[in-house]
Amino acid sequence: MWFVVDPHSSVPIYAQIKEKIKAMILNSKLKPGDSLPSIRTLAKDIGVNVNTVARAYRELELEGIIRAERGERYAVVGFEDKIYFETKERLIKELKSVLKRCQDLGISKEEVLRLLEEVYMHQNEGGDEYDNSKE
Repeated sequence: MWFVVDPHSSVPIYAQIKEKIKAMILNSKLKPGDSLPSIRTLAKDIGVNVNTVARAYRELELEGIIRAERGERYAVVGFEDKIYFETKERLIKELKSVLKRCQDLGISKEEVLRLLEEVYMHQNEGGDEYDNSKE
């Protein structure tokens, strides 16, 4: 048996399942790439409705903690990927804000692209930080 849920708890069973899986990841009982039991198998194992497990898995997938793979397999992604995607989203939002400010200041698309290329070229050459004093 994977774990036990408390049907008398005020916490919904699907939420208990989510928290148990998260705890198993944090305790390294489940590692990125590990497979979770199928929805039906886990439902049978812990004695709950398949829809309850399906909801827990769906929400964990939306949170970026697990992912559905070919067939009925679900794999652990872990929290590291979630943090990566949250950081990426935040940086994209910041970049859009900076680009909007460039546009408002009349900086041409060509100039922005040239600067972007310059920064990426500097990074590929092993530079740590971009030195804009050459501007």
